[in-house]
Amino acid sequence: MVWAAFIICGVLCISAQYIYPKEKNRCASNGEAMERIREILLQQMRIQETVDSLRLMVRRLEEDVTKTYEDVQIVKKGLKLKLVDCQDLYMYITGPKQSGVYTIYPFDNESRLKVFCDMETEDGGWTAIQRRLSGSIGFNRTWAEYKKGFGNVSDSYWIGNDMIHHLTKGRNSSLFVSITLRNGTTLYERYHHFSVSGESDNYRLLLGGPATGTLGDRMLDTGSSLEYLSGMSFTTLDRDHDSHGSVNCAVVWGGGGGWWYNGCHDANLNGQWSDWYQPWNPPLYNGSDITGTLMMIKPH
Repeated sequence: MVWAAFIICGVLCISAQYIYPKEKNRCASNGEAMERIREILLQQMRIQETVDSLRLMVRRLEEDVTKTYEDVQIVKKGLKLKLVDCQDLYMYITGPKQSGVYTIYPFDNESRLKVFCDMETEDGGWTAIQRRLSGSIGFNRTWAEYKKGFGNVSDSYWIGNDMIHHLTKGRNSSLFVSITLRNGTTLYERYHHFSVSGESDNYRLLLGGPATGTLGDRMLDTGSSLEYLSGMSFTTLDRDHDSHGSVNCAVVWGGGGGWWYNGCHDANLNGQWSDWYQPWNPPLYNGSDITGTLMMIKPH
């Protein structure tokens, strides 16, 4: 369109020189202006050619990026990359390994679950199945809630009994328990063998030693068969599977918190935060000095 106007203007100016001689000087002046316009138009054409070239480059880059992404997905599928838990992530990460919230893929590359990973304690790679940093999230929950999991992964949560079973079935896993006190001290206990059965078996706890740490063993070698927890089914406020004959331990002693009660317990990290009875006794008869708990697992 701009070039058409330029040509028409030129034709009219040349014609005017013959029809109106006085227009000759004006046409000369207009000719200089038209020459300037021609230079501007040529410049615009070069700019447009550059823009078109850049657009073509961008389009090709987008195609390359898309192809690269597709190639990465193919490689992942080909290698069957599995980031099932925090240990897999620990091995996969090449940069600095810091504890925090990560995404794992416990079933396949399409399933996603956010969990807290401890990447520093005892060579790292620990997946937190329980974490409590405050009493803001209550653990007085039903069987269905403990089955599925609940809470906020950045603060306090239970990963879910189905997930614990999935992460430990057919694997040799360790359990790491830690309790942080108001004075900043963190006490811990590590159990060499840990797994949980499926719902059809009431999420039975299978726990084995050796148990080592600074907390002391209050789940196995407690000195009383009534507090020995390995082999116990999971109990919640609405499903009583403990060995106490007359009461539901989750209701009477646990404040509604689900746990592997026997008859009842010396250790219960899911008890009522504000009135915590024997979270780990001894040394902790109540939870008044506790600011945080952590239960983590890792295959070995």
